[in-house]
Amino acid sequence: MDKKLIAVTTRDGKVVQEHFGHARYFHIVEVDDAGYRYKETREIEPLCQGGFPGETSHGAARFSPVLELLDDCEAVVTAQIGPGAAAQIIGGGLRIFEGRGFVEDILNEIIDKRLLEQE
Repeated sequence: MDKKLIAVTTRDGKVVQEHFGHARYFHIVEVDDAGYRYKETREIEPLCQGGFPGETSHGAARFSPVLELLDDCEAVVTAQIGPGAAAQIIGGGLRIFEGRGFVEDILNEIIDKRLLEQE
């Protein structure tokens, strides 16, 4: 597998426990066949806060900032994401992996099962 970036919704960098819409931090990791490496943390205003006049809660304008923030990523790992948000994120070209637990365990499963290479 070529090197790919994954964004992980986590408060502490250790456990995936954040709902996508409540995430303030995305920990960016680089993955390849050898494993994963932490790259950086990116911060954003949580999507489930604030108002966007003229937009529904899951309209395209609400998701533009997060899609721009993660434009170099292949996927997002999050504890939970609703169907409206998932549609916007997938439509923006990102894959979604839902799961709760240790970041290390979830990333190793993605790598070991070669999930980024599957359609």
